[in-house]
Formats: sequence, structure tokens, C-alpha cells
Amino acid sequence: MKIKNIIKESVDFINLQLKKKNKINSKKNFFILGPKSNLDSLIIVNLFLEIENKIKKNLKKKINLMEFDFFDKKINSNYRIQDLEKDINKKLKTKK
Repeated sequence: MKIKNIIKESVDFINLQLKKKNKINSKKNFFILGPKSNLDSLIIVNLFLEIENKIKKNLKKKINLMEFDFFDKKINSNYRIQDLEKDINKKLKTKK
């Protein structure tokens, strides 16, 4: 399963729990972190945890998206779904 699909499934799952105005868009240009993001921290944490769980289940790999070095560098930048996909792929390649 591709990371793109894992992110999409995770977004869909999290959206089931959200009000319409808080829904996450799984399009690659949707901002998830930074000044242009409308998501609150709890939604972001839940999304990242869901992505981690799906990666563990489907790819049999364990990653932590909430690690200080990963999360801290992204929090103040305009960080999109496409950036998340790229960073997860990069992180998984270094986990071999």
C-alpha cells in the first residue's frame, strides 16, 4: 500500500469524527500545519497517530511522526499533505 493511500484512508477515518467545518481535505495542497492551516492540534495529533497505525498494520514498519526533530521543524512552516507524504517516504527509507 502506498503512503498516499494510507494518508487518504487516515484522513477519511478522522473526518468521520469531525464536523463539516473541521474536515480535512486529502488533496496534496491542503495545509495541515503552519499559519495557513485551519486544523487544531488535537486533529493533527489524531491524524498522525492514525497514519502511524496504518503504516504499522499495512507496511509492518513503525514510525513516529510526533518525534521532536520531525514535528518541531514543520509546525511553523506551511506544511501540506504532499510534504507529509514526501517526509514519510523519506523516513521509511531510512528505517530499512
